[in-house]
Amino acid sequence: MLLTVGLLFYWLSVSAGSIAADAQIPQEWLSELGLGRRLIGFAISFVPLACLVFALMAARRCFGAFASGNFFGQGAISNLRYFGLGLLASALLKPVSAAALSVLLSWDAPAGQHRLTLGLDSDTMLALLAACIVAVITWVMAEASALAEENAQFI
Repeated sequence: MLLTVGLLFYWLSVSAGSIAADAQIPQEWLSELGLGRRLIGFAISFVPLACLVFALMAARRCFGAFASGNFFGQGAISNLRYFGLGLLASALLKPVSAAALSVLLSWDAPAGQHRLTLGLDSDTMLALLAACIVAVITWVMAEASALAEENAQFI
């Protein structure tokens, strides 16, 4: 919730000059950055953030299961899986969101200077790596849970 409020506060309160500096574009391009474009900017930025919030909520539920001693239960495993999927979705959508923002913020640029910026930064690559690690851990935990259940039937 706090992340969403912070993002909304950024888009509604920060000056156009600061947004231009963050986007590395001339300030003149944002001379008419009205409420509508600010809300569209928030909506575009919110998509990867929503996936991250989903992931963090799943992690919270997973750690709750761990705290209650349910290490290999379906709840813990599925919530860990949802954490990894949310993190993966957020990391994959971040460059798409940045590209859409580059188009939005260069909308009023002079002819021939509109921008579509694509890029992968180290934060995105690290999030992708973390999501893959969580996926492997989830797979191992699911296999361990299945083996433990199978062994319990022999006793």
